Amino acid sequence: MRDEAPWVPATVAGQLFGMNAQPMPALYQAHSGLNSGLSAHLIDPLAAWLELMRNHKRDYLLVFLTLAGTVALAWVITVSYVREQRHHRATRDLAEQLQSANTLLSAEARHDVLTGALSRRYFLDLLRREIDRAHAANEPLCMAIADLDHFKQINDRFGHATGDRTLEHFGRTCRAELRNSDAIGRLGGEEFGLLLPATNLAGGREVVERLRMRLKAMLSPKLPASAALSVSIGITELSANDLPERIMSRADTALYAAKTGGRDRTEALPPDDTAPPVRTVATT
Repeated sequence: MRDEAPWVPATVAGQLFGMNAQPMPALYQAHSGLNSGLSAHLIDPLAAWLELMRNHKRDYLLVFLTLAGTVALAWVITVSYVREQRHHRATRDLAEQLQSANTLLSAEARHDVLTGALSRRYFLDLLRREIDRAHAANEPLCMAIADLDHFKQINDRFGHATGDRTLEHFGRTCRAELRNSDAIGRLGGEEFGLLLPATNLAGGREVVERLRMRLKAMLSPKLPASAALSVSIGITELSANDLPERIMSRADTALYAAKTGGRDRTEALPPDDTAPPVRTVATT
C-alpha cells in the first residue's frame, strides 16, 4: 500500500495492514475490557480503497492535464505575442518602405530625373497658377520655350550617353542663370519651358539671352570639346486675357521664328501676336 499510495500520511498508513487474498488494506483495532479482562480485535477491510485509488489517479491526471494545458496556453500566448510583434514590425517596415516609394514616385513625377527640371505636367500646372497670380496682382509674366540646336546630331555622332549629359548640362546652366522664383520644365525631348514671374518682355529677353550666351561660353568637362552647344529660344509676355494654351502657342511661334532664322538666337513675341517677333541675333 505504501508503494501504491505514497501520498497517504505516515500516521494513517501505520494503522493499516495488508491481508492475504484481499486487494485492499484493512484497519486493525483492539479494544480491551475494563472489568472482564477480555479484549476485542477487529479487522475492518477498507472497501472504499479501490475507489479512492481510482479517484486519486483521476485527480492526478486532471492536475497533470491542467498544468499541461496551462503550459500549452502560456506557450501559445507567447508564440502569438512574438508573431504579433514580428508582424507589427513587418507592417511598420512595409509602411515606411511604401511611404518612401510614394515619396520617390512623387518626386519623380514632379521632376525630370535626368535634368532635374519640372515634368511637363507640373510645369503646366505651375503655369496656370502663375497666370492666375499675375492677373490677380496685375504683374507681368514671361514664358519662354528653349530648344537645343542639332541635338539629334549630337546623339548620332557621340551617342545617347553624351546626349543625356548635354541635357544635364543645359539644366544646370538654367538653374545657375535663373532666379529661385523662376521655373524650368522639360516639355519633351530637348525642349524646355522657362517661366519668369514678375518679369516684362524686355527683362525676360535679357535673361534668356544671357542664358543662351552662357551655354555657349561655359563648356561642360563631361562633353567632347567638338560638341558645340547652342540653343534657340522663343519668349513672350502674358497679356490681359491670356490662357495657358495661348501664351504657350505664342512662345512656340517665337521659337519657330528663332529656328527658321538660323538657330542660336532669341526671338521675342509681344502679347499682341500680330506683331513681328523681336529678334536677337547671335553675336559672332
